[in-house]
Amino acid sequence: MVDGLEARLARNPANVDGWILLIRSRVHQNEPARARKALAEGLAAFRTRPAEAAKLRDAAARLGVSEN
Repeated sequence: MVDGLEARLARNPANVDGWILLIRSRVHQNEPARARKALAEGLAAFRTRPAEAAKLRDAAARLGVSEN
């Protein structure tokens, strides 16, 4: 299921809630590196949309995921 979500986001990355769900799922699966990767990919998708990027950063921070 999570891999399917990741594949859908690769095809259509303009879904901030989908990225948040993916990050949350990776955190719950105890996959911090994959959660950070999802955050980085999501931020790349929203580099020209600061409001969505901020929402993604905020959600990731609440989940304990940072950009580093």
